[in-house]
Amino acid sequence: MSKSIYSLVLDDEVIAAIDRTAYAEGLSRSALINRLLAREVGLSTAQMRTRDIFQRVEELLTGDMLFAMGEPSEDSFRMRSALRYKYNPTVRYTVALGAQGSSLGELRVQVRSRSDAFTLAMLQFFRLWEKLEQAYIGAVDMNFEPNRLVRRLSPHNKKDGSHTGALDGDALAAYIGAFDSAMKGFFNNIEDPAAAAEAAEASIAEYVRNNQIIM
Repeated sequence: MSKSIYSLVLDDEVIAAIDRTAYAEGLSRSALINRLLAREVGLSTAQMRTRDIFQRVEELLTGDMLFAMGEPSEDSFRMRSALRYKYNPTVRYTVALGAQGSSLGELRVQVRSRSDAFTLAMLQFFRLWEKLEQAYIGAVDMNFEPNRLVRRLSPHNKKDGSHTGALDGDALAAYIGAFDSAMKGFFNNIEDPAAAAEAAEASIAEYVRNNQIIM
């Protein structure tokens, strides 16, 4: 939807309540008013659809696997996950939606650690995951460095490769869940490289087998 500037005359008490609600939800005044008006007249804005996607991802993934980090914004959502490794390092996921070249957004994975051994192991997992995606999904837009990975999201139909043109909460949750499962399987078997690789591969194989829309 295109946006324009409009002049409105509103009660001061209404604006005060709007500002309090907007602050609590991490929105601008304009964004909240736009959302409230859209709902009142039966429209669904891009921001509302994005929030629906994030709420669905949170509904499907939070709990034993992942934990949400605050309320989602208009275009991003953060989650965290803990690994069973020394000191239980935390992995942070950020889903950022918007125009990203040929993709609809990106998944950012980041870990903070001062352990050289852990950093090397994470880099090994990233390399393995890239190879597994190429084998099971095909060419993907991914780049990584020690303790940080960025994966462009480009949902497409598994059967014919056609792009959907829109993100879906269930499909996005399935991909993040598969990545998180593969990573945990890898680190749970870190002392046995072959078993670690097999655990990661089992996760992506199950993801591709059970989902029609692939990221």
